[in-house]
Amino acid sequence: MVVWSYLSKGCSPGLGERYGKDVSTAIRMKTRIKEYRAKHNLTQEKLAEMVGVRRETIIFLEQGKYNPSLKLSHNVAKALKTTIDEIFIFDEAK
Repeated sequence: MVVWSYLSKGCSPGLGERYGKDVSTAIRMKTRIKEYRAKHNLTQEKLAEMVGVRRETIIFLEQGKYNPSLKLSHNVAKALKTTIDEIFIFDEAK
């Protein structure tokens, strides 16, 4: 399971500091794409073909280096025969 985080306020640290917003709270997102892909015997290339993206996009998703659009999240979940909530899990870190 891969984890990545981003600022919950949608601001860069500089903007958060400038406007007095608390940017210490991050939302962590875990992805289970690799686990579900293995469960369905799909290669990264095959999953990419099914959802209409390049293989590199799937690699970046699995590594937590890419924040997918809602449409891509939906397409990945549909291809893996599950829900977005099962594939992408959000945890608010404190």
